[in-house]
Amino acid sequence: MDIAPYIIAHGNWISMAEFMELALYDNTRGYYSKNIQNIGYRGDFSTSATMCDLLARRIVQQWRESCKAHSVRLPLIEIGGGNGDLAMAICRNMTLWERIISRYLMVDRSQALRNLQGMVGGHSVSVMDSVEKALKKTDGKAFIFSNELPDAFPARQFVYQNAEWLELGLAVENGRVIRQADRRPLPASSAFNTWAQEGQIIEVHESYFEWYANWQKYWKLGSMLTIDYGQLNEKLYYRRPQGSLRGYKAHTLLSADELPALAGHCDITCDVNFTDLITLAQGSRNDVVQYMSQRDFLLPLADVNIPEEAHLIAVPGAGNYFNVLLQHRFDA
Repeated sequence: MDIAPYIIAHGNWISMAEFMELALYDNTRGYYSKNIQNIGYRGDFSTSATMCDLLARRIVQQWRESCKAHSVRLPLIEIGGGNGDLAMAICRNMTLWERIISRYLMVDRSQALRNLQGMVGGHSVSVMDSVEKALKKTDGKAFIFSNELPDAFPARQFVYQNAEWLELGLAVENGRVIRQADRRPLPASSAFNTWAQEGQIIEVHESYFEWYANWQKYWKLGSMLTIDYGQLNEKLYYRRPQGSLRGYKAHTLLSADELPALAGHCDITCDVNFTDLITLAQGSRNDVVQYMSQRDFLLPLADVNIPEEAHLIAVPGAGNYFNVLLQHRFDA
């Protein structure tokens, strides 16, 4: 995807969030819409769900606990299910009776991934393009979960220069696409005060905040489980003056400056600020919020003698690089 003409046509400056939206989700040229081939060993990146069944087993356990806590059998809504590996693993780890009487819905904005999820899920899974539609099907009661979802949302990027925060975007200069800073209104984020150090670059998932707010009125009761890589704000950019925006192509790490040339042909992501996610969750009605490391979440079922499971709970490593936010809503 040659994005230079697009940038020039839009005033010769677009935000990094607009670039990510175009590069990942454009209907005809976006990575998730048209060019993603697979997830896992043969794809551009792997997730915890593609390594072993540990995450699926623990999610099933948490679903059962949430159903008990809410005194109702909660339908499952998985958001951003990728190639369907996690959905298949979860169904394998449910009892036959649970599979028969429980509803499993998958939500994804990518038509290509919805097509794939529909094939792997068979008759036991319903595939939809929005959380609103899924919640209407379940009368607002659900166990909502995701693995590596917020990081896939377009993020705005900012740099602290000369005692002020400027937004980084893309411009065309002498025929080259470059990152360029500009004065723009700042979104709400805990990162701005903590990381106000000369030259520091940060990211804010404003698009995730807006998406989350749009469907909250449809969710009446249940639990929401969010698993992703990132940290609380105080630790997020430790030894990361250039921020965390990056890409992956065939399991190869790409820097932020390499991304424009590979737009539409690689994954683009950045770490999640869990402090912002906690603030978002705590502002939703009277929800009860729990935050923990992936290690603490998976440890009750993990077998350290199985290499793949040991990897997912390793500290330092995936066990504390990935973290978990569990949100409970009781007022239907």
